[in-house]
Amino acid sequence: MLNKQNKEYWQKYKPGEIPSPSKEPPEELINEIRGKILDVGTGDGDLAEKLAERGFRVFGIDIAENIIYENKKRNTNVEYSVQDIAKKTEFPDNKFDLILFQYTLTNIHKESWEFLGNEIFRILKPRGKVWVFEPLVSGGYKERYKLASYFIKDKNCVYVFSNKNLAEKIKTKKELKKAINDKKVTRIVKHYTKKEIERMFSKLKLIQDRKVEITSPSGFKINTFEGIFLKERR
Repeated sequence: MLNKQNKEYWQKYKPGEIPSPSKEPPEELINEIRGKILDVGTGDGDLAEKLAERGFRVFGIDIAENIIYENKKRNTNVEYSVQDIAKKTEFPDNKFDLILFQYTLTNIHKESWEFLGNEIFRILKPRGKVWVFEPLVSGGYKERYKLASYFIKDKNCVYVFSNKNLAEKIKTKKELKKAINDKKVTRIVKHYTKKEIERMFSKLKLIQDRKVEITSPSGFKINTFEGIFLKERR
């Protein structure tokens, strides 16, 4: 249900409106890649386009049909398609040398974790890698986690509102319930613990990770997990 609500939200976005952190994978990781790259939740394709300009064969997938439609209009070498990584993709086994996640998993809830992990393992080549840049549990969101917990069983979730200033005004369960009933909630995002991210990619080996702090598009400080996973076997 949570995944469905988030999917409906992204379908309404128009090209150029998708908020996303301006982060690129480590240069040392990119330099060792010789094959195909998949950018999951590619949005307007900013990262995918940069990598394609460097000579990589890049595939960009997203659930937002209108965004992908506009991306395809550009004179680009990126191969765009509408696909959902939380469901079976159209890609063959062992296709990609590198798969990228940047603030995409935050929209995917635990009901899809196992399938997503299996799908990533299937389409990633042996010795292929996954780069993850996703939100971690952050102290500044403590009260919002608590409020969300009255309505959501999963921990460390945050309601996102149509008016970003509304988030700071809602302080009680009653106020949040009213906002939900008034359809002022646009989506529900998940902030992860490191253990949860490792669990999602349990078939892969975590070979590098660190915690960084960024400012979200809404202006909040948020801890972020940056990690690299390796597929050791078939």
